[in-house]
Amino acid sequence: NGCFISSMLGINNICAFLCKYHKTLHYAECTDKYAFFCMNVSEFVLVHQKETWEGALDYCRTHYNDLASLSTKKRMDSALPEITQAETEYVWTGLRFLAGDWFWVSGDDLNYTAWYQNEQPQCPARELRCGALDKQTKLWTHRNCEEKLSFVCQPE
Repeated sequence: NGCFISSMLGINNICAFLCKYHKTLHYAECTDKYAFFCMNVSEFVLVHQKETWEGALDYCRTHYNDLASLSTKKRMDSALPEITQAETEYVWTGLRFLAGDWFWVSGDDLNYTAWYQNEQPQCPARELRCGALDKQTKLWTHRNCEEKLSFVCQPE
């Protein structure tokens, strides 16, 4: 009948369901039977193909929005389930070092940090100026920008 249960309200055994044809929310008893679907919504997308940091940036900006900005503990925790599924040991993020500072290419502030041993690399060698996340330690590290790694994009 084109209707799907979308959520349980739990009040007096009343559930909400969505009719795809009418695109409206309706209510019925929770014991009524309808088709259902499950969703796992993440604000990050793991891309398994391996790219250099610049290649990952181009890919994310073409197909999504940007390389992932893990600018808060909440965002970091949200990205970890995706990142731990990567086939590479490290995963590119939107972290970059230029003109003496680390920054998120998305423009987000760099207030929250998760560097290995809590030490932000100061003036790293030219080739080590791209930020990645170590999927084992779940900490940030600087890597050779030409290394080909999986990466995480943010859709919005």
